Amino acid sequence: MEMITLTYWDLAGLSLITVFAGGLLFLNGFEHTRQLAVASVRMVVQLLLMGVWLSWVFYSDSLLLVGLVSVIMMTFAGYEILKRQTYRFPKLGSFWVGLMSLSMTALVLTLGTLILIIEPEPWFQPQYAIPLLGMILGNSMTAIGLGLNTLTQNAVQQKDVIEAQLALGKSARESMAFLKRQSLHTALIPVVNMLAAAGVVSLPGMMTGQILAGVDPIEAVKYQIMIMFLVATSTATGVMIALWLAQKRLFDTRDRLVVECLVKNP
Repeated sequence: MEMITLTYWDLAGLSLITVFAGGLLFLNGFEHTRQLAVASVRMVVQLLLMGVWLSWVFYSDSLLLVGLVSVIMMTFAGYEILKRQTYRFPKLGSFWVGLMSLSMTALVLTLGTLILIIEPEPWFQPQYAIPLLGMILGNSMTAIGLGLNTLTQNAVQQKDVIEAQLALGKSARESMAFLKRQSLHTALIPVVNMLAAAGVVSLPGMMTGQILAGVDPIEAVKYQIMIMFLVATSTATGVMIALWLAQKRLFDTRDRLVVECLVKNP
């Protein structure tokens, strides 16, 4: 079964729908219409550039190029985590927290899946390595960003509550436990909803793409289940690592809360 291709005119026509939706949002008082427009333009440019670049990378089968693409994807994911924070740590602290969390989860899981489960030849085959890392990174980035933002924002807003618990003799970990629970809940609810709705309410992206490309639906389902397990694991562990790293930065060596170190994002 041959896949039906889309023309650039098809995409241009579809973009008018987004413009229309943006106009309706503006008329209804939505204050971030400009950001929606900029994000849409960025999406088009970034995807087209990535498509051209990946076409070249796929045919090269170069570990160096695959590594370069991966580093760029990880760097931008860390930057997006930084930009989604209401309060950020100084000196790119939030960027490094996000990047470390992603490196210890999304990157490790991607490498393990390529080497031990999919086993392409060579193991870094771009056709598998780059899309796999991208899907895990995207979901992990969103969850880590939500978790970090909830933790730091609540730490600022509930500073007195935390300090009261510290004054009662609780450790830094104990005094932050209720905020950590809230942050985990906020970060992981979208993932839980995604898992619960998969196959009933929605057909996930990778599965849909493979079916449109003519892959047998059962094979597409197996790949999608693999991705779901990886996403759930990566987001859960990534958020926990990010919250632990952030908590360490919120207290000094004497377990005193130092929310003053946080800088409000412009």
